[in-house]
Amino acid sequence: MRSSTRATLMGLIGYGIWGFSFLFSKVAMEAATPFVMLSVRFIVAFLVMNLLALSGKMDFDLKGKPLGPLLLLGMVQPILYFIFESYGISMTSSSFSGVMIGLVPVAGLVVGRLCLKETCTPRQVVCAVASIFGVMLTTTGGMGEISVIGTLMLVCAVLCAVLFNTISRWLSGQFSAFERTYVMFALGSVVFTAIALVENRRDLSIFTTALRTPGFLAAELYLAVISSVCAFMLINSAMNELSVGRATIFSNFVTVISVLAGIFIMGDSFAAIQIVGIIVITVSVFGVSYQKSKPEE
Repeated sequence: MRSSTRATLMGLIGYGIWGFSFLFSKVAMEAATPFVMLSVRFIVAFLVMNLLALSGKMDFDLKGKPLGPLLLLGMVQPILYFIFESYGISMTSSSFSGVMIGLVPVAGLVVGRLCLKETCTPRQVVCAVASIFGVMLTTTGGMGEISVIGTLMLVCAVLCAVLFNTISRWLSGQFSAFERTYVMFALGSVVFTAIALVENRRDLSIFTTALRTPGFLAAELYLAVISSVCAFMLINSAMNELSVGRATIFSNFVTVISVLAGIFIMGDSFAAIQIVGIIVITVSVFGVSYQKSKPEE
């Protein structure tokens, strides 16, 4: 299997896993606040990463390497992205949030072109724009009340999503996917735990109470092991081969999976226009990621 094809599959699987994370996050937040949920998620994920590092089978050696760029990567994702996305979604409607996050592929093409001098074809531009309309169809239901602050939060989330792919791509020649993911989770576990403790006045019972709630631990295991360790490892590995423009289009695949999960698992209602939107997104993802049998520029 060609390296670019393998990277494409990694990106699709990684973002596909994230599509189910909304469902499990909803379950976990029935027992805890968002920051408690994120704290437990990244603590468990960081513990798993340490177990993998101790196994000696991972490409992991940070000795003598500059940690500044890795800390920047970890600050952008998961810390700033999750904060901006959480507050942005809470201040706007789900439909408007979905459309804003749908701007990630177009922003990815622009940033990849400006920062990494990546090339993009007219087909990729058209498909990236078309994916936004696919998101709009999939998240039908009206834009609802639009908050200026909420919109700014979502714009920042979009920028963080693109910067994550850009920085990860930039660091791919210097740090392994495991090293990048390890530092991201180390920062996430520390920062989100600190915020959760400040938010709850250093009351540790918020964690024990949540862990005793049925369903919380199962949801957190999915979010930590599958949606964090596996998904981020896959996406960081994919960034070794994929351009930022091709990688960011997969973010709209999250919308497809989350909507389908809501329909088939949670029994949510759906309209025919949503199916059209899913088809548009799927075709757009294929249109951006497809390339002929020649080396990627």
